[in-house]
Amino acid sequence: MDMKKSLNVEIGNRIRISRECAGLTQEELAEEINRSTQFISTIERGVAGASLETIISICDVLSVSSDWLLRGLKPSPSADSIAAKFAFLSDAQLLVINKLADDVIALVKISEKTTEYPNS
Repeated sequence: MDMKKSLNVEIGNRIRISRECAGLTQEELAEEINRSTQFISTIERGVAGASLETIISICDVLSVSSDWLLRGLKPSPSADSIAAKFAFLSDAQLLVINKLADDVIALVKISEKTTEYPNS
């Protein structure tokens, strides 16, 4: 008999996705939130649910919102959340990211100017 609750499975999947996107192993996440690797595996598989305290800790470590983990709602990114992703890059890596951002912004501006909207 499958004892997994669908909500636990959904939350566990989002925790796993968020952990992988953050570049952390189960062991690293467990260490960050002061839990065991087995516990992380258990909640990621949906076998058990996590306490509110644990969910908050996971959100903090993975830089994700509780809306995302609990309900699957993705918030619009803020400048702070985007900047946080680059906090651990070297100066050389930041220069590359800065150049890429400039290029993307320029392309967006060009695209906005050249997009023709048909008359209704």
